[in-house]
Amino acid sequence: MSSELEPETVYDMVLVDRENDVRVVTKQLFRLYTLRKLGRPFKPVIPFGPHLFGSGKTKFVQSYWELVNNMGESALIGLDYVCESKKANRRGFLEKLKRASLLYADLRRLKPTVPIEFFRNLKWAVYYLLITAACSQVGAEILRKKEAFEKVDMEPSNLVPLLRDILRIPSDQYLLIAFDEVGVLDESLDEFHFKRTHDGRVRPYNDFIGIISQLCKEPDLFFIVVGKSEGLNIYNYVASVSRVQLVFIPLSPLEKHSIMEHLEKSSSFLFTGSPKASEILCHEDFSTSELAELLLELTGGVPGLLVRAISYLLLYKSSNNNFSLSKETFLIIMNSFPVTNYCVAPFLPRLISLSEQRKRLLRMLTLLSLYRIRFDFDETVQISSNSDVFLFDLVTDMCLYRRLVIEPDRNERYEVLIPKLLIGYIDQGLKDDRLEWLLLQTLKSQSVEFFYESKCRILEGLIATLFYLHFSRHPTNSSMFSTLSQLSRVWNEMNLQFSSESAAYYMKSIHYTRTVSGTERMTFGSNDEWERIVEEILEFEKIYIPFHSTFHSPDILFKLHGRTNEKNLMIVGIACKGRWSRNVHDQVLTSHPTWHCMLIIMSTQLATNVSEDLNHSSRCYSSGDGVGEFLIPHNCELVILSEADVENFIGKDILSNLRNAFKSVDNPHSRNIGISTLQEIVLSLSKNI
Repeated sequence: MSSELEPETVYDMVLVDRENDVRVVTKQLFRLYTLRKLGRPFKPVIPFGPHLFGSGKTKFVQSYWELVNNMGESALIGLDYVCESKKANRRGFLEKLKRASLLYADLRRLKPTVPIEFFRNLKWAVYYLLITAACSQVGAEILRKKEAFEKVDMEPSNLVPLLRDILRIPSDQYLLIAFDEVGVLDESLDEFHFKRTHDGRVRPYNDFIGIISQLCKEPDLFFIVVGKSEGLNIYNYVASVSRVQLVFIPLSPLEKHSIMEHLEKSSSFLFTGSPKASEILCHEDFSTSELAELLLELTGGVPGLLVRAISYLLLYKSSNNNFSLSKETFLIIMNSFPVTNYCVAPFLPRLISLSEQRKRLLRMLTLLSLYRIRFDFDETVQISSNSDVFLFDLVTDMCLYRRLVIEPDRNERYEVLIPKLLIGYIDQGLKDDRLEWLLLQTLKSQSVEFFYESKCRILEGLIATLFYLHFSRHPTNSSMFSTLSQLSRVWNEMNLQFSSESAAYYMKSIHYTRTVSGTERMTFGSNDEWERIVEEILEFEKIYIPFHSTFHSPDILFKLHGRTNEKNLMIVGIACKGRWSRNVHDQVLTSHPTWHCMLIIMSTQLATNVSEDLNHSSRCYSSGDGVGEFLIPHNCELVILSEADVENFIGKDILSNLRNAFKSVDNPHSRNIGISTLQEIVLSLSKNI
């Protein structure tokens, strides 16, 4: 769509839920102010936002001054306790900050400039960029390069007064300079003379931050730097070489309540009287809460995707006055190709240019996102035999997002976020990567919170994925297929497979509730409920994973067809955490008059090692066999797999590492599991394609 339909031309986007980001920035500006007052050498502090498109970084820096004024003293909440005199000092700083002048500088306009002897000098280019930005901001005539150079003479003490003169602000008024699009420095290696390290490498960010560091010595001058970049790599190098401390601005994706606030406060220019977006799009039968939930599901709360989605809905409504939005119409509109293309357009150049090496790493990042596995700030990933990269930076480099999570112990960790709007376009570049396609389709088919709090969910997902890959492609080569064929005559005779590619949308949560004493709870104890689930399986090609597993439910549930006769069906349930109960009939699926039902219990020691009762060997109980006091019903089988057979299927090291990671915590982070284990899982899954 043309630029005239960009979001800013459709509605007034009110910034919400950035109070914590304001506090982070304000605290660091106050630290710089305090360090300068000490009158001795100091290490400058600069707030830094290394984010990809859509994080809201530009809108944030441009609105920072307004946000500080709206928040008042709460903009500095979070500083340690101080005495009354220091409180007064803090209040004085905040009052001056409210009256500060903000100068916005877009580094995409950074170009080599005359005089010729300084043509490729980065420092002069940055200085002249600030001069032209100041002139443009107040509508003044742009200073000629030669005149500007003569006035500044490459000295910070000359540049700052010149900027103040252009902006018409007094010498004691705070000047806050916001540099945006710092990522362009990645593409400027041929344009400027950068310093080289002892091993011949160029570090453009170090040169740039060094220039700001010199300016930080000037009184009443402050900086914010944002843009697409390898933030953590820059953070570490700048700290050690330039002696500058960069402090990250979180700029996390929005949650549902914040999306609701955005809808209720933002107004559209397309409608008479500029009503709020919520008033235009919502009505008695479709609430703001419902719309916010759908938008969160689609965009992941990423501001750039969110505002484009809302913008299109408003455009659609303005041209279809009788149109009434509902969940069904929302999904129809937003899943259409033109709309998706409009929403993700700024991402496309990055998405279609991923290297083969990066595409291979995408599988691991998708696993992290799918299972909500958290990672630490400084965690690294090996991308080649002699090269590591920070996972924090890799997420940005791959055009994905990070979600900051503050854990109960106050540790800060991150999760990989892949918005559903992006999945279709990532798919297009991975048509030959069956595994990544499968993982992405699974991620696309599930709700945002699906895997969030369920213990061992990664193990269940791994086993479900392995089963799908085994039985949709080459089951005769599968170790699990061979084991089950030896144990079960019925399994062997049916020559089973998944019926079609549609099984790729393979995970679906079962989330039934039953009222007990006036309250709702999860339940799988009713045969009627199991019958409904089984009937749905017979109709659709899905692999089901219960939302909450209990002794009454398998962890995984799916349907297989006979390879030679598709009318032969088997319903398979898997208890993959090794749960064992002598009342095993509570777990065996409902007996069906025609279709065969099998429950597979896998020994993993994540709970009870069930195969100890069988001398560590696998066994199949068929119809009519007794298990304790229970008789296996007609058309049913119970298979108990030994840990040795499970290890052979999954991989001994993988199973051992997962067991160690999950034995004490419900939601381990990647260091518990190990990035190497995740890469082994990807390799193991890839072998089955």
